[in-house]
Amino acid sequence: MQNDMKSTIQAAVAEEVGKAMGRQLELLEKIAQFLGIEPGPTRVASAPKGTPVPAPVPAPVPAPARKRPSSVPVRKRVRPQAAPKPAKAGPAPQKSRGRPRGAGRAATVAATSPSPETPVPYEEGQEVRYKQGRGAFTAKVKAVDAKAKTVTMERVSDGKQVVRPFDKVTPA
Repeated sequence: MQNDMKSTIQAAVAEEVGKAMGRQLELLEKIAQFLGIEPGPTRVASAPKGTPVPAPVPAPVPAPARKRPSSVPVRKRVRPQAAPKPAKAGPAPQKSRGRPRGAGRAATVAATSPSPETPVPYEEGQEVRYKQGRGAFTAKVKAVDAKAKTVTMERVSDGKQVVRPFDKVTPA
């Protein structure tokens, strides 16, 4: 009797779901036909375990899917080609705020590169100050490399030799 009651309830639920979901099922079947997928009985994956799964609703037998004749071309989405933009005579308008991308690099290169006639800014034995980390130290120049733009110094406080670029060293 319990089995009989259970199957009766399942049939009633399946019928109601079929009525409520009829339009959606029709649309899904049409989509499946269009995509070339055979509609078949599928199991409900989201139902929790132990819950009775309603019996599959017999779907109306669809007409055999019509195949498109090979003479009908398949439309593919094509991006329209953009016409080449004419060259502008003046500079491009600046869209972003702040300084231009290359402005910082160009300014530092121009400022740090001494001209060929300019003598080396530091001499051996000259007392200088340099920055390293959070501190500033006093040192005596031991050697100057004009090509690499570095100064080799000996710290006055502990005698340690340090190599620093020109821009980190200032005359004392």
